[in-house]
Amino acid sequence: MSSSDPARSRALVAVGLALAILALPACTARPLYASADNADMLAPGGALAALRGRIAVSEANSRTDQIVRNALLSRLNQGKRVAQPLYEVRLSVNGGETGIAIEAGGGLSSALYRMTARYQLVRMSDNQVVDAASRTATVPFDRTDQLYQSQRALIDARQQAGEDVAAQLEIALARALRKAGV
Repeated sequence: MSSSDPARSRALVAVGLALAILALPACTARPLYASADNADMLAPGGALAALRGRIAVSEANSRTDQIVRNALLSRLNQGKRVAQPLYEVRLSVNGGETGIAIEAGGGLSSALYRMTARYQLVRMSDNQVVDAASRTATVPFDRTDQLYQSQRALIDARQQAGEDVAAQLEIALARALRKAGV
């Protein structure tokens, strides 16, 4: 075995990695049941971009509603103020905690925060319901004997669930709008 063999094998590995790096950007993988239409709808210049500032979300009645409403408004309107809405999303959100692990002393050590949002997408011109369904998100979190930490974990789990539900709603609303011909 000569001294050039290790250098040769390193060179081959380097060439192989370079080829792999060049090939990866060409990958067109996407979720199995996703269509290119849905990706185009949510793209910054997609069809949903024309509706920025034109989709209203109903007023919130609780902090849980407010979390989903704020996240959804941000996703749908990208910071544009809603003026003369063409559509309104009517939301009803509820959430709660479920303990899943109990310590020997009887206290919770792990829990789930489950949030469900029911919505109706209403066309404002004729008050027609374009779409109605619900979406659910579940977020795990830990409980401890420290009151502040437990409350903070619950608040963070509720926030994360609200953001997850808003992301699901954005996709569902984009599909409904696409189906409605927008």
